[in-house]
Amino acid sequence: MNQNELKYDVLIVGGGIAGLTAGVRAAELGLKPLVLEQGDGIDYPNNSRQSGGILHIGFHDPYRPPQELEKIIERITEGEAKPELARALSQTGARLISWLQGHGAKFMRFNPQEGYRWCMAPPRALRAGLDWKERGPDLTLRRLAKDLAALGGMLQLRTKVLALEMEGGRCIGVRTTCDGRFKIYSAPYTIIADGGFQSNRKFFEKYIGIKFDAVFQRGARTGFGDGLSMALDAGAAVTTGNRFYGHVLCSDAKHNDQVWPYPEVDAIATAGLVVDGTGKRIVDEGVSGVHLANELAAHATTEKLFAVFDSTIWAGPGTSARIPANPLLENAGGTILRAQSAHELAELMGVPGDALASTLTEFNQALLQDKLESLAVPRSTKIQAFAIEHAPLMAIPVCPGITYTMDGIDIDGQAQVLDADKKPIAGLFAAGATTGGLEGGKNSAYIGGLIKAGSFGLIAAERIATLEGKAFTVIQPQATTQIPVKVEENKLTAHSEPKGIEQFPILRTTIRYGKPIAYVMSALLGLFVYFLISSTTGLLAVPLSIAFSLVVLVLTLGLVELIKLITQFLMPDQNS
Repeated sequence: MNQNELKYDVLIVGGGIAGLTAGVRAAELGLKPLVLEQGDGIDYPNNSRQSGGILHIGFHDPYRPPQELEKIIERITEGEAKPELARALSQTGARLISWLQGHGAKFMRFNPQEGYRWCMAPPRALRAGLDWKERGPDLTLRRLAKDLAALGGMLQLRTKVLALEMEGGRCIGVRTTCDGRFKIYSAPYTIIADGGFQSNRKFFEKYIGIKFDAVFQRGARTGFGDGLSMALDAGAAVTTGNRFYGHVLCSDAKHNDQVWPYPEVDAIATAGLVVDGTGKRIVDEGVSGVHLANELAAHATTEKLFAVFDSTIWAGPGTSARIPANPLLENAGGTILRAQSAHELAELMGVPGDALASTLTEFNQALLQDKLESLAVPRSTKIQAFAIEHAPLMAIPVCPGITYTMDGIDIDGQAQVLDADKKPIAGLFAAGATTGGLEGGKNSAYIGGLIKAGSFGLIAAERIATLEGKAFTVIQPQATTQIPVKVEENKLTAHSEPKGIEQFPILRTTIRYGKPIAYVMSALLGLFVYFLISSTTGLLAVPLSIAFSLVVLVLTLGLVELIKLITQFLMPDQNS
C-alpha cells in the first residue's frame, strides 16, 4: 500500500439518507466507515435534504404488518416489483423510523391521510418554492452526520469518486479526487448511494428513452449517475424499466424559481385534462400524477402543454395537495389563464379555438355518458374526472418535472449488487435511488424515495456487519411513536424518562378523562348558578341553571374533541 492509500472497513459513495444511514449503522456495529460526498458545507445539496420528509410505503403506514405491506407493493406495482426487495422494505421500514428516532429525528402527522403519518419535523411551510433549510430532512441529515463522527466514522466532503477498485472480481476500494488531489481508499466493502441518474443526459436518454430536455429537474440536480457508471464498469446488471419519480409542474418553473419543486399541479391535471398545442388531449390523465409526468415527458414534442380545468376543479382538487396550487401557485407568480368560454381560453393559450372547444365538449359528454374509455385517448377512472363547464374556464401551462429515476443498479434483498447472472459482486452494495427493481413499472408506481433509501442503507450496513462476524441485536420497531431509542454497546434500548404525551400530564388527563370531567364540571357549574340566582329568580333558576349547564357541557366537549384532534395530528399512535 502506498502513501496515497487509506484503509477503512466500509466506503460509502454519497451522503444522502441512504449513505448516512449506512455509515452511522455501520459505525454502531463496530465497523470503520468513510462516507465520501462531493458536496460541501453542512447543508450540501441532495434530494434527501430537499425532500418533503414523508416516510411511507406506497402511501401506507410502514408500521402495518409486513405481509400487508408486501401485498400493497405488489398491488401498486402490478406485480412488477422484485418480491425480495418488497419483502426487505416491508420488514425494514418501521425499523428505520425507530432507528432514526433514536438518532434524534422528530416526526409529526402532517394530515389525517395514512401516507402522511410519518413526516420529519418540522415540516416544510405551506408555501411555494424551495423550503428545506432547518426543516425535518435537513435537521435529520445534520444529526446523522454528527452521530457518524461521534461513533468514529468519517464524512469527507468535496470528494468525487471516480471509479471502483476491482481485484479478482471483488470490489476492494475506490479512486477519488478531492481538491485536485487523487487518492485511493481501500476497504473490503463499498456501498454506492449517490442517488439516481436524472441529471445525466446520456444515461437518461439511454435508459428512460426520453429526450433529456423534455423534463424539468425539480430535485437537487446532483444525481449524475456516477455510481451507476462505476457499477456497470464492475459488471453490474441494470434493472429493466424506463420510469422516473416526478410531478407535473407549471412550466413557469423554467424561469421562476418560486414555483418549483412545489406546488405541483398533479391534482388539477388529473381531475381535468391535458392538451398540447393542437388543443387536443394527448395522455390518460386518470392514473396518477407521477404516471402523468412520465407520459407527458414521452409526448413532449412541443413546448405547449396545458392543464385545462374550471372553477370547480380549482376550488376542489386545486386546494387538496399538501402544498396546494390554489392559491400558492398564483401567489408565487405562476401563470393561470382564465376565460368565460373555450374559444376565449384557447386564444389566451395560443391554440386552435374550435379544437379546444370540441375537446371539452367530447370530454364532458363522455363523462356524462360514462364512456371515457371511448375517447380518442381513453381516460382511466382511478382518479375522479370532473366536467369542465363552470366559468371561468382555466388553464395552466405545464411541464413534466423529474425528481429521481426509478431504475438502476440491480440488487438483491440484502442490498448486494448483482451481475448479469444475478450473482452478487463480492464487496459491492448499493442503496437508494441509484438502485432499481422496486418502483416503476408501466404505471410508474411510486413506493417512497426516503424510506427506500434509508431502509436499504440500514440493510447494507447490517449485512456487512454479519459478513464480518459482528454480533448485534436487530432493531425492533418501537411500540409507540414517542419512545426514542439510543445505541449502547450495539443494543437498542429505550430512554427511561417519559416521552410523548407522558410528558404532559394535564394534556394526558384531558384526553383520557375529558368527557367525564366535562359532565361533572357542567353539573357543578349548573348547581353553582342555581344557588347564585335562586334567591332572586325563584323557580326560574331551575331552567336557567340547566340551560347554562348544557351550554358549558357542549363547549367543554367540543374543546376536548379539538384537543384530541390536534394531539392526533402531532402525536400519532401507530397502533390506533
